[in-house]
Amino acid sequence: MPLSVPSVIRFVKTLLLVGGMVACVEPVNLPIRQVTPRLVVEGVITNEAPPYSIKLSYSGQFTSRSDLPENLVVNGAVVTITDGAGRQVRLQQDPLTPSYYWMRDSTFRGQVGQTYTLRIQLPDGSIYVSNPEQMPATPPIEQLYARLQPAPADIPNQPPRFKVFVDTNDPDTLGNYYRWSAYSYVPRWSTGDPYGCCTTCWVPDYGPLSDVQSDALINGRSIQGRNVYTIPVQALGWQYVAVRQYALTQPAYQYWTLFGQQLSRSGSLFDPQPASIEGNVHREDDPSTLALGYFGASAVSTKHLIISPSDSLNVQQFVFQYEKQFRLTGNCLKIYPEGQLYEPSNW
Repeated sequence: MPLSVPSVIRFVKTLLLVGGMVACVEPVNLPIRQVTPRLVVEGVITNEAPPYSIKLSYSGQFTSRSDLPENLVVNGAVVTITDGAGRQVRLQQDPLTPSYYWMRDSTFRGQVGQTYTLRIQLPDGSIYVSNPEQMPATPPIEQLYARLQPAPADIPNQPPRFKVFVDTNDPDTLGNYYRWSAYSYVPRWSTGDPYGCCTTCWVPDYGPLSDVQSDALINGRSIQGRNVYTIPVQALGWQYVAVRQYALTQPAYQYWTLFGQQLSRSGSLFDPQPASIEGNVHREDDPSTLALGYFGASAVSTKHLIISPSDSLNVQQFVFQYEKQFRLTGNCLKIYPEGQLYEPSNW
């Protein structure tokens, strides 16, 4: 049906109005934020036998957890650790993973109560030093155990999980700080290669680095059932778990608390903007110029756990429900390049 004259006039006016609005919108080219790269220091000396490693890099964009772009690697630095008695040892750069510098001197072992300082001379001649870190003692892990958590009923395709817990006893002295880290070798399935090889392999899995606690509310009491690690079950097989309990200085505890807060942000409009977490390493000639990351000294208690594939798990039901989902096509070692064909030994 043809439009009436008034309708045509209204239609033309609408087009002119929209066209005018579009014409008033000009593209805005926002400047790209250029951030000067900063030194990033990651490392800790413990009371365990060497080697110890210090990771050095420059801040910047990278997408892989393990592979650092060449322009962010600190090459040719002179790195030393000095204890409170004045003994100094030099670290050697790893030729294969050059962002790591290693201290392998077996006679230089961290001791509780001793103070340690890190010194880094960069290729451009600038020198960074850490604040002295005194190694606090840590109580032993009394017990390490796991409990099976059934698959959530309201989330499809989610497998059951093993939750790993520690028990330990806090000393009757206020001002103790703890951090836990955990890793495991977990089984993974695949269909294998044409020769029938490599249908199962064991792949490293890592828990969070920033699980910390102060004894402010539990001084002198037991820490019972602290959940330090959660492992989704994606294949049947033995799960090999190791948990490390660190004692922290107060500055180290504050650093790892901030680190964890940033990782846990949901990214909503109400979250504070992320900021670079500065640690205890600064430029020697200008203490206000801080590196990112932290150099720590910590006593460690380590405990291992082997979780049986049949621990509280209905094997037949698991295979029926999850095998097709988690048995990937191909050679297991090619699907998981960090994996190994055999279970860890001497666990």
